[in-house]
Amino acid sequence: MSAIHDPVLSRRERWALAGVVVTPALLFLLVRLLGYMKFAKLGAAAVAGLAGATFLFVRPRWGLYLIVFYVYAGLSFYFSFFAVGAISVVVIAAVVLDLVFGAENRLSDPLFWYANGFFLLIAIGSMVFAQSPKLSLIEISNYLKMVALAYVIVHLVRTPQHLRTLMYVVFAGALATVFLGVMNLVLGLQSVGDNYIRGSEYMLRFMGTHENPNRAAAFMCTAVPFGIFGLKWARPRFKPLWILALVILVVAVYATFSRSVAFPLAMITVAVVLREVRTRRSFTIMAVLVAVGLVATPQIWWERVLGLGAAFQSTTLDWSVYTRLLALHTAWEMFLHHPITGIGIGNFIVAAAYKVFLRIVVHNTYLETLVGTGVFGLLSFLFIIASGFRHMVGGARERWEGQPEWMQSACFYCALSAASIWMSAFFGTMPFRHPFWVPIAVGLVIANLLRENRAASATS
Repeated sequence: MSAIHDPVLSRRERWALAGVVVTPALLFLLVRLLGYMKFAKLGAAAVAGLAGATFLFVRPRWGLYLIVFYVYAGLSFYFSFFAVGAISVVVIAAVVLDLVFGAENRLSDPLFWYANGFFLLIAIGSMVFAQSPKLSLIEISNYLKMVALAYVIVHLVRTPQHLRTLMYVVFAGALATVFLGVMNLVLGLQSVGDNYIRGSEYMLRFMGTHENPNRAAAFMCTAVPFGIFGLKWARPRFKPLWILALVILVVAVYATFSRSVAFPLAMITVAVVLREVRTRRSFTIMAVLVAVGLVATPQIWWERVLGLGAAFQSTTLDWSVYTRLLALHTAWEMFLHHPITGIGIGNFIVAAAYKVFLRIVVHNTYLETLVGTGVFGLLSFLFIIASGFRHMVGGARERWEGQPEWMQSACFYCALSAASIWMSAFFGTMPFRHPFWVPIAVGLVIANLLRENRAASATS
C-alpha cells in the first residue's frame, strides 16, 4: 500500500498563489484611497450584467423562464429600470441568431398570423382618428412586444418537459409575490393607503408586489390550476408541500378582496370537480375542502361579492362601481359613434374626458379594444386568443401515445389557466400584459407538440 503524500508547491507556485490572494485586497485598498469606489461599483455591476447576459444568450430558455418568473412575481417593484425588457432583448437576439443559422420556424399557425396581421393593420389605421397618436404608438409597441414574447415561447418551449417547467415557473412566480408582498408589509416597504376597504369595516387589501389588488388577484388566480396540476402529479412525499403552497396562494387571492376574481375561482373549482372527482371518496374530500373554504372566507368578502347587485342599482353607495360603470357606459357610447374605425387604440383614457371626470381606463379588456379599434379590431383580437385556446382544448382531448402520461392533464390545466385570466380581463384592462399572452403562446406550443405526436404515431 503506497503512502499518500501532501502535494508540495514550488517557490514559483507559492508566489503565484500569494499574488492571487493578495492582489484583490491591494486593488480594493488602492481604489478606496484614490476615491474611485463608485466607479468600481459601476464596473462590478457592468461585469456582472455582462456575465448574466452572456449566460442568458447561451441558455435563452432560462432567460424565458426568468422573464415569466419576473412578471408573475412582480419583481419590477424592486427595480427602477426595465429589467425584463433588457432580458427580453438578450433572449430575442439569441432566437434571431438561431433562426439565421437555419433553425425551424416553429410558430407557423395560420390563424395566429392572419389575426395578428389584421389586428396590426386596424390598430395602425385607428391612429388616424386618435386624439393622442402618441398613446396609440405606445399601445402598438406594447402589442408588438407581446407578439415577440409569443414567438420566443413557441420557439424555445419544445418538449412536454419544457412545457411543464414553464407551468411550474408561473406557479412559483405567483407564490413568490405572496411572500414578497408579506415581506413588504412587515418591513414597511409598500404604501397601503389606497388599498383599504372603507365601509362597515376597515380592512387591508393584499396586492403582493403588483400595481393593485385586482391585478394581483388575476395574476395569482391564473396560477392556481398549475398548482393543482403539480399536486396531482407530484410524488407522494412532495404532495403536502404542494397542498401548503396551494393553500397559501388561494388565501392570498381571497386577501385581495377582489370581486372580479370570484368568477374565475368558481369556474376553476367547478371544472376541477367535473374532471377529477370520479369516486365517492374523492367527492367527499372535495366537498369538505370547498365547505371549509367557504366557511373560512371572511364575511366582508361575501358582502363585497354578493352586494354587487345592490351596488349596480345604487352606484352612489360604491365609488368603485360608480366610476367603472361610468367608464363602461361612456366606452359603449363612444363605440356606437365610431363602430368601424374606433377612437384610436389606447385613446379612451383621454378621449373620454368629456364625460368621465377622472383619467380612467375602461376596466374591460374587450370593450377597451372595441372602442379603440372598432368591431373588426375586436374580432381580430378574439381570433388571436382562439388561435391558442383551440389547441389547448385539442390537447386535453388527445390520446398522447408515447408521451408522458400527464400530458393530457397538462393541456387541460393550461386551458383552465387561460380561461381564468381571460375571464379576469372582463373586469380589468390588460390586453398587452404578459399573463394575457403567455396562455396564447402555450396553446401554440401545444399545437406543435400535437403535430409531432400525431406524426410519430402515424410512422410507428
